[in-house]
Amino acid sequence: MPDDSPGLTAFPPGPWGAAIDALAAPGHVVLPDVLPPACWLALRDEAVALQGEAAFRPARIGRAAGLQRETAVRGDELCWLAPDLPAGGRYLAWMDTLRETLNRELFLGLAEFEAQYAHYPVGAFYRTHVDRHRDSNARVISAVLYLNPDWPAAAGGEIVMYGADGADGAELFRQAPRGGTLVLFRSADMPHEVLPATAERWSIAGWFRTRD
Repeated sequence: MPDDSPGLTAFPPGPWGAAIDALAAPGHVVLPDVLPPACWLALRDEAVALQGEAAFRPARIGRAAGLQRETAVRGDELCWLAPDLPAGGRYLAWMDTLRETLNRELFLGLAEFEAQYAHYPVGAFYRTHVDRHRDSNARVISAVLYLNPDWPAAAGGEIVMYGADGADGAELFRQAPRGGTLVLFRSADMPHEVLPATAERWSIAGWFRTRD
């Protein structure tokens, strides 16, 4: 993605040192204000425009032939980011610098980063789950970037992270979807859920992957 794309603020270097330390242990980190507002608002504007072009699809659960729509489990809609998207392509390139850092410092053997714009309508949720599929070890580190300006404290919509026992165990933390906040965590052993909200909610969900 060229750095001289019109109307886009350059993405700054990521605070990856703090991320590396936390991902090594305890395995998760919250990075507020990780991008200037001009950057993540450009991502939000792009997501809204893509939704207006009917580029989003209802989210499903499962994998490959087992994919199915389960509104009792999740109610969001998704659109894949691609390198040729003006803002989304720049975000993919920016996150690839984190992939390189993770490989250099933690020897994770990550081959790629993939991501989706996610839109949660009012009241939508995602029940407790882990991001790694049962039949694949490809997803190693998950990343959620929030794109919501001026998120009201009482609006809900938090991501809630649990210990290994899931919702029956200890709650590790919960994070409101405030714009510019990046949440990173290990994909295999971090059960989490997305709570319903009284406002629509925008984010980017992504995964650093090894070869499947």
